Amino acid sequence: MAKRQEPPTLSPEERVKSFEEVEGVYLPHQAIAEAARCLFCHDAPCNKDCPAGIDIVKFIRRIKTKDFRSAIRAVRESNILAGVCARVCPTEKLCEKACSSTELTEPINIAALQRFVTDTEMQKGITPSAKAEPTGKKVAVTGSGPAGLAAAAELARAGHAVTIFEAKPLPGGVLTYGIPLYRLPKEVVIAEIDCIKQLGVEIKTDTPIDEKLNIDALFDQGFDAIFIATGVGKPYFVRMPGEDLEGVYSALELLSQVRVHYSKPSRGEFPLKIGIKALVIGGGNVAMDAACSFLRLGAEEVHVVCLESFEEMPAFPSEIEFAKEEGIVFHPRSKPLRIIGDENGRVKGFEGVGIRWKEPNNFSPSNAVPIEGTEFSLDVDTVVEAIGQGPDPSLAQALPGVETKGRGLIVVDEETRMTSRKGVFAGGDSVNGGDTVVQAIAEGKKAADGINKYLKSI
Repeated sequence: MAKRQEPPTLSPEERVKSFEEVEGVYLPHQAIAEAARCLFCHDAPCNKDCPAGIDIVKFIRRIKTKDFRSAIRAVRESNILAGVCARVCPTEKLCEKACSSTELTEPINIAALQRFVTDTEMQKGITPSAKAEPTGKKVAVTGSGPAGLAAAAELARAGHAVTIFEAKPLPGGVLTYGIPLYRLPKEVVIAEIDCIKQLGVEIKTDTPIDEKLNIDALFDQGFDAIFIATGVGKPYFVRMPGEDLEGVYSALELLSQVRVHYSKPSRGEFPLKIGIKALVIGGGNVAMDAACSFLRLGAEEVHVVCLESFEEMPAFPSEIEFAKEEGIVFHPRSKPLRIIGDENGRVKGFEGVGIRWKEPNNFSPSNAVPIEGTEFSLDVDTVVEAIGQGPDPSLAQALPGVETKGRGLIVVDEETRMTSRKGVFAGGDSVNGGDTVVQAIAEGKKAADGINKYLKSI
C-alpha cells in the first residue's frame, strides 16, 4: 500500500510566531493519491465511527474518480459544518482509528480529504441543499454553537421556520469564541454559518435567553418547539489562595479574547495583560489551546500543571504532542497549592506539589494525595485555569419546568432528546457537560429528528 499523504504543515518554529492556520490543504493530485489508498470496505468501520453520519467511503471514492463536486455533496448532506470538523474533529479517536487500512499500514487521512473537498467548495461558495416545502411550523433554537447550528440546518431543510437566539454579538458559540484561529480560521466558520442562513435560518444575536425571554415567552411568540443548546459557559476554578490576583484568568476568558482580538482586521493592544512566563492549570484540550496561545501572544516560557499523568490526561494525544513540539513545559501528576502575588496585587509565582492517586482510575482532585518532599515553585506572571466549565446557573430561570441534574445539566430522553417539558428539546454540551464539536453536531441532528416527529404529531 502507498505511503500516507500528509498536507503541508508549518514547523513548530514557524507556527508560534502568529495565529496563522498550522495545517495546509492537499493539492488535487495529493488528494487523489490519498483517496486511492482506501480499501473501500463494503461494511466500512469508519462510517460507523463518524458521529455526524458521513458516508466516508462514498465521498473518498468520488475523490478518487476526480468527482470533487459529488464528493462535497456526499459530505455536506450529513454534516453542514463539514469544514469545521475537517479541522477540529478528533479523527484519530474516531473514523481513522477504525480505518481498516490501519491493519496494513497507516489509516487513510480522512480529515485532510474532507478538508480538501470543503476548502475547494468554499473557494467557489457553498451551495445549500434543497429544502422541503414550508410546514407552517416555527422552531426556536437557543444558542448558536455546533449543536444549535446543526439542529437549525436540519429543521430548516425539513421546511420549518427556524430562529436562533444567541446571547453574544456573533454566532458560532465555541467555534467563534473558544477555538484558536491556528486550528480554526474565522473564514471557515463564517462561510458555513452563512450557508445555514441561506437555508432560511434567522439568527438573532445579542439576544440572551433569560428570565424575561424564557421558554414560556418563546411559546407565547408562536414557536411550536424549542431546542436548548446553550452550552457550558461557566468556568470552574480550583479555589486556591491567590485566584483574585491580577493576571489570573479562566481559559474561556483568554481564548475568547484571543479569538475576537485576532479576528479583527485592525487590532490595538491585546485587552488582557500577558507576561512572559505563563502557567496553565489543567490537562484537557482547552488547556493545550490556552498554553499554545500564550506562546503566540509573546510568552517566552509556558508551563502546564495537571493532576493526571500523560497517559491519563483528557487531552487528545495529538494535542499533547502538538504542545510538546512547541516547547510547552509539563508538570504532570501535580496539584496546585497557591498563586503568589507581589506588593501590587499581581501574579509573581505559583506553588504546587506532586501527587499520587488514593484510588486507581479516579482522577478527581479529592482523590489526589500530596507526596511529601515534592513541593515545587515556578516564577510566572500570568495564570490561566482550564479545569472545565458547566452551565450558567442563571439559565435555570429561563427554563421553567425543565429538569436538570448535577451542576445544571439538562435531562433529556435519549431517543427523542425531549426534556421533561413537552415541546422543549436539548442537546450538546448543555446535556453532556462538554464533548467534541462533532458529538454536539450529532446531538443537534438527533434532536432535529425528534422535533420533526413531535411537530408531525401536534
